[in-house]
Parts: sequence; structure tokens; C-alpha cells
Amino acid sequence: MALYRNTPTVVVVLVPLRGGLLMVRRALPGEGYGKLALPGGYQMLGQTWQEAGAREVLEETGVAIIPEALRIVTVETTPDRRLNRIFCQSPPVEHEGTFVHDAEVSEVLVIYEPVETAFVLHTQRV
Repeated sequence: MALYRNTPTVVVVLVPLRGGLLMVRRALPGEGYGKLALPGGYQMLGQTWQEAGAREVLEETGVAIIPEALRIVTVETTPDRRLNRIFCQSPPVEHEGTFVHDAEVSEVLVIYEPVETAFVLHTQRV
């Protein structure tokens, strides 16, 4: 029986908010620790890419977005060819009050100008 090693899909979401762009500071040990990134994560089996993007934004920031409203910006394979990243964008959203995040994130913020991020492909999109 053949064993297949498939390339995982990560959904990364650009969320316009408060006249800027929603970002997270990574709290996971390893690559990108303590650096800014766009919210996102792995698409789980049984989810559409849109559902995965909306779930990740909610878990990492507390901001609710509509999965069906997400539109693909680009799809890229990481330079090391280990992941496919779907970069998508939400329409501008409203979110009053504070942000809420999970253990993968140490801070949620809105940026108003381009910044260097934890990942080359994120920086290119920002």
C-alpha cells in the first residue's frame, strides 16, 4: 500500500478593521515566536477553507467574520514547499471593545502601515 505525504493547507486572513489591518503576536514556541503575523491556521479535515479562516480569526482574536464573505487574494506555497497558504480577505468588519485570544497569541492589535512580520509571505501580503 502506498503512503502519501500531502501538503497541508494553512488559511491566512487579512481582516480590515478600524481603518487598519488586524494582526496577532505569536506566542507559539519556534518559528515566529514573539513576532507579528496575520491571523490564520490549518484547515481541518471536514472544514472548507472559508470555515477554517473564520474559525482561526475568532480563536486568535475574538473577531467574528462571515466565512462566505472571504475572498482569495492569492495561494502560495512556502519557500520550503512544506505548506500551501491560502491568503484571503474579509470585507471590513466592526469589532467594538477588547480583543480575546487563545494561547497561540500573546497580543492582538491593528496596524495602520506595513510592518515586518514573522513570515516572508505574510510581510508580502501586508
